[in-house]
Amino acid sequence: MKTDSLFYELFKRHPESLSELAGLDADVRYVFESITVKTTEKRMDGYFRPANGGSPDIFLEVQGYDDHKIYWRLFREISTRYEQTDDERDFIAVVLFVDEKYDPDNCRITGLKPPSRLIRLYLRDCLNTIGDKACPLTVLKPLVLSDKEKLPEAVPKWKAEIDSLKLSESMNRVLIELLENAILSRFPKMTLKEVQKMIQLTPLEETVAVRQLLRMNTRKVLKEGLQKGLQKGRKEGTQQGELIGKIHATQRFMKRRLTPKKELLEQSMKELRAILKQLEAVLKTA
Repeated sequence: MKTDSLFYELFKRHPESLSELAGLDADVRYVFESITVKTTEKRMDGYFRPANGGSPDIFLEVQGYDDHKIYWRLFREISTRYEQTDDERDFIAVVLFVDEKYDPDNCRITGLKPPSRLIRLYLRDCLNTIGDKACPLTVLKPLVLSDKEKLPEAVPKWKAEIDSLKLSESMNRVLIELLENAILSRFPKMTLKEVQKMIQLTPLEETVAVRQLLRMNTRKVLKEGLQKGLQKGRKEGTQQGELIGKIHATQRFMKRRLTPKKELLEQSMKELRAILKQLEAVLKTA
């Protein structure tokens, strides 16, 4: 994953992270988008549209290499955006430099009328300000790590910060993958296997102790669990209830987070059968 893609994925899922980096009004909710200005066919790194419609637009450029025209290019794209739309809101132009050395410090555009303004950010300074605070921005910390030898100590700490956010299983997995990609982007000679070993991502059902337990008790516990699932399904009086009961029983046995019943009720019968089939496949291979 390229560095630009890393920032794209982070801000797409957690647009409030930019406000935290830039010290902007945390009460304003933004929706992150990627837009293309037609004249140059240049896709901007990020566009944050205010959800309430009354706050300034935010245009983001992430800069990870030397470009002495960065400021001219950014304002050209912003100007083109306003030329092509009916948008008349104020704007905030943000340039996030992955390293301070990439800032040419040659912006000639001054005197913007507030609240329109230009904000220059340096990733290392932003992350130092945040410190050990647990937030989605943790996935960016590898980009400013200077010494590879510090990784074995830092990586588990970063993972703990992400886990402490108490996000959904799928979102937690996304952030861990972004963390992996940030490490590989910063230290390209490393392999994904090396990174995952540091993060200690081995699923619970793949550990030696649990595999032995599964071999000894799979038939007995699964039978009891499925019976409870069937009983629950009969009480609910529908085939859908039976499937949900089976899924929950299997998840309990595998020590996995139970999928909320409300979420399962929104699934079709075909989707519920697929979920159960996938869980049973994991059990059979244990």
